[in-house]
Amino acid sequence: MTRDSIAPPAPKTVRLDPARIRALIFDLDGVVLNSMPAHAVCWCQAFAEFGLEVAPEVIYRYEGALGGEETLDRLGAEHGLALTPDLFDRIYQRQRSLFEQDHSRQVSFFPEAVRLILDLSATSLDLALVTSSRREVLNGGVWQGLNHWFWPVVTGDRVVRHKPHPEPYLTALEALGLDRAEAVVIENAPAGIASARAAGLTCLALATTLSEAELAEAHQVFPDHAALRRYLAEQGLLV
Repeated sequence: MTRDSIAPPAPKTVRLDPARIRALIFDLDGVVLNSMPAHAVCWCQAFAEFGLEVAPEVIYRYEGALGGEETLDRLGAEHGLALTPDLFDRIYQRQRSLFEQDHSRQVSFFPEAVRLILDLSATSLDLALVTSSRREVLNGGVWQGLNHWFWPVVTGDRVVRHKPHPEPYLTALEALGLDRAEAVVIENAPAGIASARAAGLTCLALATTLSEAELAEAHQVFPDHAALRRYLAEQGLLV
């Protein structure tokens, strides 16, 4: 048998303690809502209107962290984008306008995410939501149902420091009254994974917008919601 014919080792399964886990904390875009393609189109158009070319893949990689000073510096260094906070704010306002006027109707829940959330709602687990979106975004349209499923809902305007800083997830933990060993995060983007891990939380990732390799900092990565659901059942968090 040659070296090339040897199969790589199977990835390790992260073990959860169902007797200790009391909450699951979800990200929103790309985890609960199939919204990132629409957001990316609007971001790319908004950047282009200000003379900057940005590929959709860049939006996916920086999801949840766009606007932070560190992110603006990285975008400049890695992609040659001369972004000041003032210029970015104008681009962000344009992106919001484009999304609300032309693209928000394209957003829907991931069907398997709905099934997962409904099944989890029948358990004793608390379900929380941590998103970089602002509160007003969640007050209309398809987003309205979120308040029936999740508490607390930590939005971007509720925190000072955004993902990848741990503050968003620490804020959720404080509201839940739990310690970091009692909650698990479900994310889909590097900034969210970094935020959860910096908060000391176990982070599971869904490869809905990026490859599994790009989400490797998560404790475990799943190709889709169905695989995540099977895993949670195997870990004793679902019947």
